[in-house]
Amino acid sequence: MMNQDIAPAPGYPEPYGLLVSMLQDTTSEWRGELPDEISAEAMMWQPFPGGHSMGAVFLHIIDVEIGWLEGFVLGQKMDPEEEVLYMTNDIDVDAVKWPTPPSQPLSWYVAEHNKIRTRILESIKRFPPADEPKAGKTRTITPRWVLNHVIQHEAYHGGQIVLLYEMWLRSPKTGE
Repeated sequence: MMNQDIAPAPGYPEPYGLLVSMLQDTTSEWRGELPDEISAEAMMWQPFPGGHSMGAVFLHIIDVEIGWLEGFVLGQKMDPEEEVLYMTNDIDVDAVKWPTPPSQPLSWYVAEHNKIRTRILESIKRFPPADEPKAGKTRTITPRWVLNHVIQHEAYHGGQIVLLYEMWLRSPKTGE
């Protein structure tokens, strides 16, 4: 019988080391369900006008990491170019408003996520104590909860990307 476990990432105080490992494992899990490459056409495909696409959901995952982990926890303002690139002000999850993402293959989205993730992992090393309360809009939130929330958020949307890929595979393609 194989033993499976997750160990805290080195270089982080607890509980951040364990949460960082969980975040990385979550990303690896859903990305592992996708092929090595997906075309730009597939990344942009929406099952209905204004609906989810793999590309837009991917950008939303990136945007949320920046917004919660660097913006909320560390108080950093988001780079205006990143706001445009990651469609910060264009996506409205609650209103099911998903604009058409950049016409790029999966490898471009993965590279963007990897670039931001590397930065985020360094940012987490500067986090305040995990239980330090920070005033949110409607409640007090701790940095530990924020990182947990980002893990949950990515698992949810990563699963959507996998489902969208399966839907795209089974959808009628233009010109076929």
